[in-house]
Amino acid sequence: MLTPRFELTQSDSEVVITVHAPYANIKDTEVYVDGTDFRFFSSPYYLRLKLPGEIEENDASSGSYDCEKGDFVFRFSKVHVGEHFENLDMITTLLAPPKKKTTVVPTIEVISNPVVNCEDSIHGNSNETTAENTSTNEGNEWFVPQNVPSDNALFSIDSPKYGFASKVSGALAAFEAAWTGEIIDLPLPDATPASERKCLREKHEFESFSEEHYMADLIQEEYLEAYIAFEPEWYKLLDTEISLDGTEKDILKELPNKEYLLDENEIQKVCCGMVDILFGNCYNYRVTMGDNTVESGWTINKLSSTLCWFQEFSNMEEVITACIRRSLCYPLYRNWNLSMKVFQDVKAVIRLGKKYIIKRFCEIHSLFNTSYEPRYILNQLYIKDYLIWLQQVPSSVIESLNSELDGINPKKLQMRLDLVELETAAYSVHEEDLVIENAVHGMVEQVADLKIDENDKEKYMYTMESKKFLNYVLRKHSTSSSDSSDTDSETESDSSSSSSSSSDSSLDSDDTDVKE
Repeated sequence: MLTPRFELTQSDSEVVITVHAPYANIKDTEVYVDGTDFRFFSSPYYLRLKLPGEIEENDASSGSYDCEKGDFVFRFSKVHVGEHFENLDMITTLLAPPKKKTTVVPTIEVISNPVVNCEDSIHGNSNETTAENTSTNEGNEWFVPQNVPSDNALFSIDSPKYGFASKVSGALAAFEAAWTGEIIDLPLPDATPASERKCLREKHEFESFSEEHYMADLIQEEYLEAYIAFEPEWYKLLDTEISLDGTEKDILKELPNKEYLLDENEIQKVCCGMVDILFGNCYNYRVTMGDNTVESGWTINKLSSTLCWFQEFSNMEEVITACIRRSLCYPLYRNWNLSMKVFQDVKAVIRLGKKYIIKRFCEIHSLFNTSYEPRYILNQLYIKDYLIWLQQVPSSVIESLNSELDGINPKKLQMRLDLVELETAAYSVHEEDLVIENAVHGMVEQVADLKIDENDKEKYMYTMESKKFLNYVLRKHSTSSSDSSDTDSETESDSSSSSSSSSDSSLDSDDTDVKE
């Protein structure tokens, strides 16, 4: 059976359930309502919802079908008029089956204690125990010796953890390192402890940081002005205007229902990871101006320490520092003002609440699923769980992040990339270049403004000829200066030959005089 796309809206007195089932058989359609339980069946579709409040079918209830859209619209009255149903747009939560409250009754009876028998054998009752155990084993086919697993076991309690809330280990053991290396910078993720990941990440960032690239984007910031001045949609939206589109609903309704038992420390780490991933998404949205490219998945993946290094963060300041560092090391545009603008974007997204954050994570999910590289693995390890958890987490948890982010003021010195020194050097060189450029432009303008009078024409022609001769001499001197040592002998021979020729000419002239 197919789970159809659906949408719920409410007023003070009723709930409207819209079910999109374009290929349904209308004659076989069945609808069932009982308290918080709503069921819809129309081959090949089946839908069961667990509502946050009770509804009932009465004379005010109605149902209709739109043939053009393929939508069923059902209206049911609320049992308690005026009650507000929370999270009607959390698709996965509504699809969860109702929990059954059962009383657990012990059904195990202890017949014998093998540990006690073993202790008896150690203390000298070995003969009696051996006979007793032998008779017992003969009548119990389920008795199998238990061996301690060897050190080569695939999973271990102490193996490094990663994934959402660090609940996964050994998940990448079956994949080739060269294949996962396209999306994960962490070497040996199944063997590298979490305590070493931060140090390895910072070392990799320091080696990847390009001083020339950073200074070029600093001096030529006019090429980035369009991206810095761009206004994303989250500055124009109100939290009451946010709604999930059809693609996002399709993603959510296919997610499994899970329950996460996280303590306060784990919730903090999960929130830090969420902000870390959102930074990469906001950076991509800004530099593409809302129109994703084939590099969008790479950008989000690369800027997130959570996705690229499986790192856990314990506080928000550490998260933002890592995000900004990576935005200055890897993407095409590496500019401090651009990174600070992205940080403001993250805060704006958080202020819109968890529904809009779900929209951003749905976009990430789609980008990773359509990526050429195997980024669907990151969906399995992180993004899917975030989508499920965000639908269940109280809104107060997300709202508490606003004040925490507002108190963070990143500094260039915190990046430990010598940004201040690089900017000082870049501006100094740039000013020198401007002085030389301005001087050249000034000389060109002065030459262009020269006017020649008829009276000074001969003087001008003489001056130009002198300049041509001077330029010729300078060029001749520059080409021959390196070979001066080789040409000295030739010069001497030339001078001697010239002197001899001159003497000959003088003799000739004397002869001429005699003849005359």
